[in-house]
Parts: sequence; C-alpha cells; structure tokens
Amino acid sequence: MTTIEVIDKTPETKERPKIALVLGSGGARGLAHIGVLKILEKLKIPIDMVIGSSMGALIGGAYASGLSATQIEGIACETNWLKVARILFPKRLQMAGLLDGGRVQDFLISLIGEKNIQDLNIPFACVATDIMTGDEIILNSGSVAESIRASTSFPFLFSPMKIDGRLLVDGGVVNPLPTNVARNMGATKIIAVITTSPIKRHFEKIKSEKITSSNRIMTAINSSSFYKRHSNYIEKENNISINSEENTITSLGIRQQMIQVGTTMENMILNLRLDAEPADILISPNLDDIQFMDFTNAKDIIMLGQREAENKLFQLHHQLDL
Repeated sequence: MTTIEVIDKTPETKERPKIALVLGSGGARGLAHIGVLKILEKLKIPIDMVIGSSMGALIGGAYASGLSATQIEGIACETNWLKVARILFPKRLQMAGLLDGGRVQDFLISLIGEKNIQDLNIPFACVATDIMTGDEIILNSGSVAESIRASTSFPFLFSPMKIDGRLLVDGGVVNPLPTNVARNMGATKIIAVITTSPIKRHFEKIKSEKITSSNRIMTAINSSSFYKRHSNYIEKENNISINSEENTITSLGIRQQMIQVGTTMENMILNLRLDAEPADILISPNLDDIQFMDFTNAKDIIMLGQREAENKLFQLHHQLDL
C-alpha cells in the first residue's frame, strides 16, 4: 500500500511584533506627544503598551486611560492654563515645593478619573525618582493619577509625592526616555519620542585656559525655562557677563550654573539610556524654540510632533505591513 504524504500549504501567519510607545520628559514640549499619537491613530498602528516619563507620563497615562489623541488635543488647546496655574498655586509657598500636590492630583483626576493602572485597557507604566536614594522607581500598578503626579513632580516646582514610604519626584531626573522599561515589559518594537532639547555644545578650550564660544551662550531650553519664569521664587537674576571683543565668559551666576549642570546631566543620561537600550523608531521633533512652560502654544507644539512623526511612522507602517 502506497503512503501518500500530504503537504500542508497553508501559509504561516507571521506574529505581529509587540509595540511599545515610550514618551519622554520635556514640560510643555511634551505636548508634541499628542501629535505623534494622532499619526499613530491615523495609520492604525497598534500600541501594546505605553511608558512615560514626566510630561510623557501625563500624555501617555491619559491615552492608556481611554482618551483619544483628539480628546487629549482638545484638553491641551482649550484649557485656560493661566486659570489652572492660579488654581494650583497656593497662597503661601510650601517649603517642600511651590505647587500644592493635592491640587495637582485633583486636577489629574478631573482629566482622567480615578483609575488603577492594572485596570487599563492598554498596559501603562511611568518612572519617578526616589529623591532620597536616587533610585529609578517604575510605577506599573496603583492609582494612575498618583503615579502621574509622582512622575511629573518637577523639583522646586511640585512637592514630592509619597508612595509606599518613598518620596518621589520627576522621572526625568534619572530616566528622561525609559526605553529600558518598555523592553523589560516585553516590547519587541519600540517607538520613542524625545521632547527634551539638546544642550548646545559650542565650547572649546584654548591655551589661556579660558572657555570660549563662537556664538553667544544660549541657555538650553528644557528644565531651565522654569527657572527663567519663576526666578523670583529662587533668587534674583544673575547675568552672564561676556567680553564683547573675545566673546569670552568672564562670569557665570549660580542660577546659570544650576541650569547648565542640570541640562548637561539630563542629556548625558538620555544618551546613555539610548545607547544601552535603543529605540527602533526614534522621533525627535524640533522644539528648540519652545520653552518648558509654554503651554499656551499647545496647538503649534502638537503640530511639530505630528509633522515629525508622519514620515517615520509611515515607514514603520510599511515595514510591519499593518
């Protein structure tokens, strides 16, 4: 009896990659994340998890909580941010921070409701920093509003958030773009969005041991802009004195030193993190002209994120054959 071998010609179904969206820190510049979300929805690119740091935690948490990109855009563009600031700022400044944490949390609940991370349709996590130990804290369970509040607690602006006995502040202090968290959560494809502004490196050392610059020193626009806008809470303006002939820095005030050191450290951490755990698609909108607290320019910032995302995400869409 002849045995006939039957060959199964059914084509193998290719398993879709597990896609993570990682949204970085950046204050008002983080509104560019909304533009990226709009393109993701337009191209129907599925998002299996969202991870955020600081402003990225706020936008990402709102999206994972069920708000569409259009809804988040409406909130960002229609909110009277000056009125919100008056509500959030207490009559008397606190020693721990300038903004009342309870008011911030109430504001977050009004936006996304009282939900727990583990109950969201899209898995979500955000990072914060233990201000006492410097540890990176990954928040992937518990109250969404509390977790976002912790991740967005910018030092000197917001009071630290206490969770499980830890005092937590802004996630951007230790991890401005948490691609490592996405990979640890099982992501096989990472779309990451950078909304911090790179520090301008135009410095050279000459034999006289003076630091010179071919251009005037422009303070990097990220967390520094907070100090510019709220310098009356910290100290009086300390101007940089520049020799007009040689364009040489002769004096650097304490506030500028804080700004430059913070900016340099943030960029170094960002670069190290990306070297260790690179993203598959890296979206970096040109936000150099946007300041940390420029929430009133929401529409323009969102458009910048949208434009930068279009080409790169269109490429990803075709790569994945979605």
